[in-house]
Amino acid sequence: MRTKINTVVIALFLVLSSFTALHKYYVSVTDVEYVKSAKSLQITSRLFIDDFEKVLQERYDASIKLDHKNSDIYVEKYFKKKLLVEVNKIQKTYTYIGKEFDGDMVHCYFEVENISDIQSIKVTNKILMGLFDGQQNITHVNINNKKKSFLLMKDNTSGLLKL
Repeated sequence: MRTKINTVVIALFLVLSSFTALHKYYVSVTDVEYVKSAKSLQITSRLFIDDFEKVLQERYDASIKLDHKNSDIYVEKYFKKKLLVEVNKIQKTYTYIGKEFDGDMVHCYFEVENISDIQSIKVTNKILMGLFDGQQNITHVNINNKKKSFLLMKDNTSGLLKL
C-alpha cells in the first residue's frame, strides 16, 4: 500500500512539474515618462536576465553575458530594432544610458531628448517576441500626468496615446 502511495505521489509530482515548465510566462515591463523640465522622454525597460541573455546570445554571440561591459553594444542594438517610439507621428531615436541589475532582473535606461510638445505618442514594443511566442510586454506611458498602459503581444505590438 505504501509503495502504491509513493508511486502516485511521484507520478503526480512529475505531471505537475512538467505542466508548469510548459506554461512559463514571459513578461517585460517598459515605462515611458515625459519629463517636461528636461524636455525628454525617459524610458526604462525591465526584463529577466536569463531571457534577455538568451535572445542576445541567439541573435548576436553565444558568449554574451549581460554583466560584461561589452554587452552594452548588443543591448543598444537589440533595443533599437525592437522598441520604437513615435512622437507626433515622427519616429524618434533614443540614447542608451545604461543598465543595472536588480536580483534576476535587468533595468535598461534610454532617453529621447529635445521633446517640447507631445500631441500623440506611439510605442511599438517587440522585445523578446522573436524568441518567446507567449511574450507579453507591459508598457506604461505617462505624459503630462496622462497615463495609459498597454499589454502588447505578438498580434498587437503597438500602443497609441493621444493627448
